[in-house]
Amino acid sequence: MTRSFAQFDGPRLLRQEELVASERLDRVCFGGPEIDNEAEILANYVPPKHGGMYVLAHKGKLVSQIDTIHDRIKMCDGQIQVGSIGGVCTHPDYRGKQLASHLLEYCTQQLVDEGATLMLISGAQGIYTRLGNVPQGRYLSFSIKPEQGSQWRSTPADLVARRATSADTLLCSVLYQAEPVHFVRQNSDFSVALQDPMRNTYVYADQWIIERSGQAIAYLFLGSPWGVELGAGIRHVGEYAGSRLALADALNTIMTLSALKELSWPVAWQDIELIQLLQDSGYNGTATPLYDHTLRIINFPGFMDELRPILRARLDANLLRGLRFKQSGPLLGGLGTDRYTITRGSDRLELDGASMTHLVMGKTELEAEPINLPGALAEVIPALFPLPSFLPGLNYH
Repeated sequence: MTRSFAQFDGPRLLRQEELVASERLDRVCFGGPEIDNEAEILANYVPPKHGGMYVLAHKGKLVSQIDTIHDRIKMCDGQIQVGSIGGVCTHPDYRGKQLASHLLEYCTQQLVDEGATLMLISGAQGIYTRLGNVPQGRYLSFSIKPEQGSQWRSTPADLVARRATSADTLLCSVLYQAEPVHFVRQNSDFSVALQDPMRNTYVYADQWIIERSGQAIAYLFLGSPWGVELGAGIRHVGEYAGSRLALADALNTIMTLSALKELSWPVAWQDIELIQLLQDSGYNGTATPLYDHTLRIINFPGFMDELRPILRARLDANLLRGLRFKQSGPLLGGLGTDRYTITRGSDRLELDGASMTHLVMGKTELEAEPINLPGALAEVIPALFPLPSFLPGLNYH
């Protein structure tokens, strides 16, 4: 049954005079203190060049909203245009009317129109999976407790773990940019994180710099899981960069200095060195997607065009010749009605958007639902996919 939204104002961008109302709606849905400085909210407003907060209103009252943010990911010489979705909420009095689904469909098309090819969502609720988003990537998730690994790895005498400060902004930026998969950031992104760690405790409640023989060679940002008190001694890894050996060597020291009872660390499947070091230290990992995150390729031809450097690096000229990527059908109009296609000559693989996103971006259940790959695609697709997984980190929205 098609539901009418004619009585609602929107979807549309948030207006400046609605900033305080938007903050109030966010706190009604997600919790938080009462607003004590409305003037400061209005004074700090900067109109977005693209993306922004999209809303639905009813009789002058904001009732549903979604924040959209544009990012870029550098991946093995390719650069992916990313649209991130966050802050999805509907006022309790208006739930059950499919407002958030309606708004999400609109925002997804807006992201495509503005150039995004991959959509990231900080959430895994049914609203997202019903619209064809899939759990994010392939990870080995380690649950680390102080008593588990100390007998296997001691901290070397020349290694020091210290708290990060705002003076480490450039250092963190340099280490992060050296990662083979990373978001394209400005130096100011690290500056904000290091100057105001309480701004987003989900990602960087505790920030550590690791030095060996006086040289900083890695960093580790620990976040507080959603709904867990900061003082509970429970953290997850929000982001890391630099020497994997230094990260593993410093882990016991950081656990002790932070008085941690438990640390969860999702490690992307391709980070083989870190996985091996953690396993050698006595920690066991579980294959899983990234907790509470979903994604979807929203412009398949554009996405693959952005990854042309990867195609050229992994496929010889003969296999690359005639390789095509197509997308048809409604973007989110009905799960399974969209078609994503990879062709090379007469060889053809056609899947819905969710299945193709799983194939390209990776999934944990590799043994499930084997796909019959015809002809040359049996060589092409394993050479290209899955792509590396990644942590949103400071770009968590």
